[in-house]
Amino acid sequence: MQGVEYWLWLANALGPCASNSARVLRAFPAPEKLALALGQQELNELFTPAQMRALKSTRPQELLSRMERCRQLGVQIVTWADPDYPPLLRQIDSPPPVLYYRGDLSAASAPLVLGMIGPRRPSAYGVEAMQFLAQGLAGFGAVLVSGMAEGLDGEAHRACLRKEMPTIACLGFGHQHCYPAQNHMLKKMIEKCGLTLSEYPPDKEPCKAFFPQRNRLIAGLSRGVCVVEARENSATSNTVSHALRYNRDVFSVPGSIFSPLSAGTNRLLTEGAVPVTCAKDIFRFYGLESAEEEKPAPAEEPELSPDARKIRRLLSSRPQTLASLCEKAGLEPLRAMAAFTELEIKGVAQQLAGRQFILKGS
Repeated sequence: MQGVEYWLWLANALGPCASNSARVLRAFPAPEKLALALGQQELNELFTPAQMRALKSTRPQELLSRMERCRQLGVQIVTWADPDYPPLLRQIDSPPPVLYYRGDLSAASAPLVLGMIGPRRPSAYGVEAMQFLAQGLAGFGAVLVSGMAEGLDGEAHRACLRKEMPTIACLGFGHQHCYPAQNHMLKKMIEKCGLTLSEYPPDKEPCKAFFPQRNRLIAGLSRGVCVVEARENSATSNTVSHALRYNRDVFSVPGSIFSPLSAGTNRLLTEGAVPVTCAKDIFRFYGLESAEEEKPAPAEEPELSPDARKIRRLLSSRPQTLASLCEKAGLEPLRAMAAFTELEIKGVAQQLAGRQFILKGS
């Protein structure tokens, strides 16, 4: 970890999503040299006035406490100088000088890393399409990246976990926090089987402005981005615009011309996005051979925690709300959501639009 405090000092001064970070890193690939140049060279054309003030008002040694905080929380740090820094992320115009992570960083260097995105309030069609595509892609070795948000982001991660394959969650907050709170269990499972990644220090709380900044990391880490469902002018367009700027491939899932939730994906298709109806469409696009579609394995009774067993006994083919199930099970909402996450990952339950739940396959 020698010299990491200089990288933290530089990242702290630049701020998240700094548009000049690529130029700064080319000019000073070792921040120790920047510290020596400060006050001796004219740097006003390279840094903004606010960044210059931050560089001068903070010493690298003051960031040693952040390194200790990361150690206490089990958060690791990778810097631009590290050979393990995600290779595709080096190509973007605003790469973070420092990334904070938990899990297996090598997932970000897999041969095929794909972004999977969609709305927080998807339709039943969107949920089904994401599960179908994500499981197919993960089953044949693709590493899927998303934002761990409600809705289709979470479905992408859960599909990978069901296949016991790594998945990457890009966070719009520091690792000490979790947003939404009900994804706490999902976050822990991703860190066990994949990677959670953030450019924000561990104590940084979620902030509305951070999520569009986070979207560029989803696009930057990915060879291509697949939009499963989207309204016109939705938040997904932010990620797509980053993908196009970074020369990433854009895939889109066609939907009903009568559904507002397919208006965005259908428009992308008219603008040249690659249509996707199954995982093989993406593998063929990249010239990769995939095995025949997997046949479903014989059903086995999954091992469940006591809370998950309690919720499972209450589920049926009739959709039930979170509040109703919490009352019947006598569980607090956060404990119930953790149980639902376990049931979804193990293929027992399914979440529908409006945070309603059913027993899968019933």
